[in-house]
Amino acid sequence: MKNGKLIALSALTTAFGLVFIVFGAYFSSFDLSCLFMASVAIMFPLSKDSVKGAFLSYLAVTLLSLILVGGKFYITILYAVFFGLHPIVNYYQLKKGKTFSWLTIVKGVWFVLTLALMVYLFKLFTIENPILDKYLPFAVVIGGMIFFIFYDFVMLRIQKTTKILINRLKF
Repeated sequence: MKNGKLIALSALTTAFGLVFIVFGAYFSSFDLSCLFMASVAIMFPLSKDSVKGAFLSYLAVTLLSLILVGGKFYITILYAVFFGLHPIVNYYQLKKGKTFSWLTIVKGVWFVLTLALMVYLFKLFTIENPILDKYLPFAVVIGGMIFFIFYDFVMLRIQKTTKILINRLKF
């Protein structure tokens, strides 16, 4: 029975994640907040210590969203590169009992590289601006690291709270 509940929880995670990704793809003003919510959905199987369920849910959301988002593939790429894997990496960090370690620095660099990928993808479709080209790399690196510190802190707290809530629901 325990495995059945875990499979059901992973299926719900996949459904929620896919709904958020598709919603973010079709309503551009919600794309980043929907990526955040799809990332939170991955935390459900992790709250039951099922990395396998979380990873399979991540793969299912990524593959199904490629089919369903149409031409807005960038949201799937961002989910596949960072937002879907970040809770799984956080799980291992929390398992060691540390909220700040060398892994936080690695995650920060990973986040900045994801931002750089996002800037590159958007630059493919926009008009070039010489002033923007000059200062954008600095803004991405410095602003990205500052934002990541806040983002990672919030995600670690949400992951701890999700674990408490799922265990209280006795799911």
